[in-house]
Order: sequence, then structure tokens, then C-alpha cells
Amino acid sequence: MASFQPSTTLRTHRPNPTKNVLSTTSNLTGNTKNGTTGIESHPQLGKWYMRNYGIGPLQSVKQLTTNKTPIENRYTKIKFRTKSGIASISQLNFSNSSSSSLIVASGPRVSLYGGVNRSTIGTSDFTRALKGGSLIQRRRSTREEDEDDSFSDSDDSDGSVDLFGGKVTKKKSQVGGEDGLDDINADRNISTGGLIASCAAHRNDSKLIAIGTEGGSVKICDANSRATLRTFNSSKSSTSEGGSGGRDRKTIRAVSWLRDGKRVVAGGDDGVVRVWNVSGGMKDGGLGSGGAEITLRGHGDKVSSIKVITLRKDDNGDKKKKRKIDDVDNDNSLPVWSQLVVSGSYDHTIRVWDIESTDERGEDRCVSIMNHEEPIQALLVLPPTKSSRPNVSKKVSKLDNLSLLVSAGGTTLKVWNPLNGSCIGTFQTKHAKTITSLSLLDIPYDESEDDNDQGTNYRHKRHIITAGLDGLLRIHSASNEDIVSGSLPYLHGMQIGSPIAALAISSDMSRFAIGTSTGVVIVHQRRRLITQLKTKDGERKEPRHGTFSYFQRGAHETTQDPDDYLLMHQKKQRLSEYDLLLRKFRYGDALDAVLAKRQPQAVIAVIEELGKRRGLTIALSNRDEESLDSILSFTIRFIDNPQYTSHLIGVAHILCDIYGSLHGQSAVVDELFAKLREKVTNECSVQKSILRLLGQLDYVITAAEIAEQGGTKY
Repeated sequence: MASFQPSTTLRTHRPNPTKNVLSTTSNLTGNTKNGTTGIESHPQLGKWYMRNYGIGPLQSVKQLTTNKTPIENRYTKIKFRTKSGIASISQLNFSNSSSSSLIVASGPRVSLYGGVNRSTIGTSDFTRALKGGSLIQRRRSTREEDEDDSFSDSDDSDGSVDLFGGKVTKKKSQVGGEDGLDDINADRNISTGGLIASCAAHRNDSKLIAIGTEGGSVKICDANSRATLRTFNSSKSSTSEGGSGGRDRKTIRAVSWLRDGKRVVAGGDDGVVRVWNVSGGMKDGGLGSGGAEITLRGHGDKVSSIKVITLRKDDNGDKKKKRKIDDVDNDNSLPVWSQLVVSGSYDHTIRVWDIESTDERGEDRCVSIMNHEEPIQALLVLPPTKSSRPNVSKKVSKLDNLSLLVSAGGTTLKVWNPLNGSCIGTFQTKHAKTITSLSLLDIPYDESEDDNDQGTNYRHKRHIITAGLDGLLRIHSASNEDIVSGSLPYLHGMQIGSPIAALAISSDMSRFAIGTSTGVVIVHQRRRLITQLKTKDGERKEPRHGTFSYFQRGAHETTQDPDDYLLMHQKKQRLSEYDLLLRKFRYGDALDAVLAKRQPQAVIAVIEELGKRRGLTIALSNRDEESLDSILSFTIRFIDNPQYTSHLIGVAHILCDIYGSLHGQSAVVDELFAKLREKVTNECSVQKSILRLLGQLDYVITAAEIAEQGGTKY
């Protein structure tokens, strides 16, 4: 096409009006650990992100999370390091399945977290850590709850909390990993044959994974069995692709799946974008390496990012006769979807390729070329959207039916129309260093979560999240109304201690992952939202048949007729776990279960019940070091409490009789028995002093009475 210009011409600087990112913000104060000051945020959306995702200054996030909030309705955060050590995180990618498993490409392997299928979700360390919160987060919550209790902490400890709020001495490996990292193991590790993994992507069904390596190969692996099914090489020793024999293979920087799941597109340092057919049928006849189905040439430098834009034929301006959607879907002869491949390169250009074109030459497949004037680091596709304003049916923006493209180069964002290559807006962000990653968060938030009605204009808008080498996370409003008006409002942000190399958001917007250049992965999981389903008129929807809500309908309705009466049905009291174990005569398990509840009165009640059943000796016998630690800690803590002394003296006698002969076999148990002896000795000394004082008081009182009686006689 004669109108296109070579990459060297596009490198030349052209004056382009740049608009700064507007900031409709207020200052949220709060210092972070590294001494940074508060970050400007939108008054409502800043609090919404801190409350729901925990994104923001640490002190401000703590202020919005109260101890009265149920743990299951709080955000959770985990921080861990992969087996690749301090190797930089090349790419993060969430699957589209319900499990939202996370792919981490780092070092010579690709790690899968969160379970591969439904059967492995429950056994995943990643899923369990997000469900209950990380070890550090749980310990912090426990410490905050213990500040309201009457239990005091001992001084000789390292800061960890035991069953009843006391601090105990533990090794660093017992309370967390290095630098406060969680110890989370990957569910699957896919080897790349010693090559460094540079990128990875899930297929739509999450069954296959495409991995790009520094050796110039793309590996198609099974997510469940970890087997490498196909391997495609970007260059070969032969000259089948027009190259010289024996040349070095270039690194694959970006890989993506097409909609059909049968083809994968990749690009790398050689500046060529290739499309491979996973199911076979390549032009060169190769079944393992080489033989790309489509080769797209035109970039003058390495390809750093690849995205796929999927459009309907009608939306793409199809020249064929338009038919109803139902007829098109049922007709296999006419493809419903049209796909465009977008590639960003270090030659400052973005190229849009029509891979469904019948042209043999790669350059003739190019639909448009866009010049960012900076090396392209990341691309992001904004799908078509409708108006975000409530109760507005008319179209408010001309961009609502278009798929937009966002490119990041340097510290600048540009929004493009990929179909005609026009630049819609250029925005200078608040980053101090190069932007490395882009993500789109499109999720409405509940109006009841706002403190006031401010921020209503942002309620259902899309947000672009940018991350850079400066360790800053920036969130911008990206609605079509803002883009048309020439603004990209800055809403919220957060400071990360290390440069950010990768970002990823799950398809349901519930999990947000950050990958740093030091090999650390931080995952924020959104808190659960308990909202009532209401219709447009404000009335509640009729519950679906067969659900719990359907059988409970009308249970909380108030009577209107004086002749009507309400029949109350008393629910059967649900037994606790230790009560159920007592009914099964599992005395030892019942004692362990009640100790885990951290309720002293309940523990004493179980000990009393075990004494009545003559099962206290059975419950205290055959214990290992860990289970013996809990009962000894409780005995040491409350043996001097007058309410519990009579019961715990018997417990102490039984423990000494059973485990006294094992002295010297365990340092932890010996230390606990020494503390128990010291506690009892001190209490006996106090009791003796009190008895002496009582004796002295009795002597004084008796002498006074005798003197008084003698005086009356005389």
C-alpha cells in the first residue's frame, strides 16, 4: 500500500498536542513505611479501592478496616516469591475460568497458582491463602482483636501471638518467609527446557497455555498434565522464511490466543509477528517447529506487545448483506466474528493487521499504522461500551460502539481508533519513569458504600490501571465521555517498594495481581459484597425456584390483619464442634477443638465435663509437642485465676504425672514446665505472705478484744 511509510520515517518527531491528566482529587493523608506522603485520590473512589481491594497507603487502609467487619467480608492480600527466586516477573495472566488461576512467567519456568481445575481448587495454597487472608494479615488482625481483650502479653517474645493472645517465641521460618513473604507453593510448574520464560497466556477454556521463551520458541503446554504438546520456532536453520541459515533465534516478547482457540499469535525481538495453527495444517508442512501459517512483517524493531481485537462482521463494516444475528449464528458459511491483531514495537509504531485477509504478502494485511513517538511498552483494548450514566437511554458518545486501543510509551498514554489509525487523545500521566503495564478494571460499585453523593459521575465508569518502573500504581478514569472531552482523570494510586514489571486482573474483577522486578508477586482479592437484588422500581426480585431464598420468602413479613397470627417455630440449637466430639467420646479432639476457640470459660467447662466423665486423663495423654504446647500454655496463663484454679490444679497434677518422666527430651516442653513451676512457686509464695498477714491481723484483733474486755472488768 503506497500510503504507508517505513518505520524509519515514522520515527521522526511530529508535534502532537499533549494533554495532562486532570486530577479531581482530595488529599488522603497517611505515611507509608518508606516515608512517602499521602497520595491524592478521588474522595469516594480512593476509599472504595482501599476498602474493597486494599490498594492505597497502609495507614489509610487500616483506618477503613474495622475489627467489627467480618473476616469473610474483608479484602485479602498475599505476597509471595516464586521458585525462580529474585528473577523478574515477565508476565502475569489470569484464566477465564471460575477458578481464576494465575500464570506467573518468571525465570526458567512458568508457575500456575490457584488450581488447574475444580478438583484442585480446594488443595491449592494460593486459593486457601486468599480465602483466609495471608499469614501476616491474619496475625495482624488477631493482634488488633487482642487489644480489646483483657489478656496481657508477655515481654519475652518475638511478636507472634499464641492461642489466648500471649506472645510466644518462634523462629522466623515459623511465622512467615523472608521479608514478611507468604510461603505459597505453585500448583503446577511447567518447565521450558532451561530457557527463560518471557511471556505466557491462557487459552479461553484454560486448558492450554502458550509460552514464549528467550530461545525464540513458542511452546503449547497442557495446563493439567504440564506436557508440551507443540513447539514453534520463530526462525530456522533453513531459509524457508527468507532468513539466512544458522542465525540466532530472537526472544518471543508477546503471545496471545485467537478467538477460535486453534491459532496463536506471537512476536519478539526479530520484529516479525507470526500466526501458528496449533491443530496443524501449516504451509511448510512442519508439525513441530517453524512453518508459520501467517507471517506479518513491517516493524523495524522488536515487538513488545500483542493484542487481539474481536469485532462482529456488522460492526466491522462488512460489505455482505446484513442478516439477523440468529440467522448468522446458525449459518456456518459466514463467519460472525472478525479478528484484528494489534502489535506494538520499539520502533514507536503500532500496526493493525487483518489476519483474515487473502493477501499473501504480510504488509498488505496491515490495516493502519499509528506512531506513538515513544517505544511501545504495553497495549490495552477497550471493548465497546454503553453509557455509564444511570437512566440514560440515548447515546452520549460517538465512541460507544467502537473498540478503542490504549498504548503506553514512556510516561505517555495515547488512545487510538484502530480501524482508521486516528489518535483520539494523548495524555501525560503522573509516572516518573517508564510505564510497563496496563490493565482495565470495569466494575460498578454500590451506591450505599459512598459516604455522600459525590463521585456519582464515576460510579459505572471503566478505570485504566498503569504501573511503571517508578513503583507507582496509578488508576485513571477511562470513560468515553472523558476521552472525548480530552481528559483522563486521575482517581487513586499506591506506592510499591520495587519496580513493577507486570499487572493482571481476573475476568470477574475479583483478583488483582502485581509482579515486581525482584520476583515478588502481590495479589489483592476484592472483599465480598452483600447487596440486595432490586428492580428498577426498587422492589425486590422474586427468588428463583428451588433456592434457599425461595423457601424463606415471607418469613420476615409483618402481619397486617388483626385476625392473623404468627406461629413461631423455635430452631434447634446447633451444637459446637467440641460438643459433637464429646458425644462421640473423642475426648482429646474435643479438648483441642475448644482450645482453638480461645474462650477460657468454654475450656474450663469442657475440662469439668471431662472430669465428671473420668476422661480427663485420656484427653491429656498421648500428646505430641504441638498439642501439649496449647494445654500447657493455657494452664500457665490461668492457673492463678481464682475462677479456674481448682480445675487447673488437677490438670497440672495429671500433666506432671504423665509427662514428668520425659524431662530432657524436648526443649519446648521443658521450658513450659519450668514456667509452670515458676508460676506455681510464685503463687504459693504470695499465698504464704497473705496467710502471714492474716495471722498478724487475727493477733491484733484478738489482742484488742482482750484488752477491751479487761478494761470493762476493772
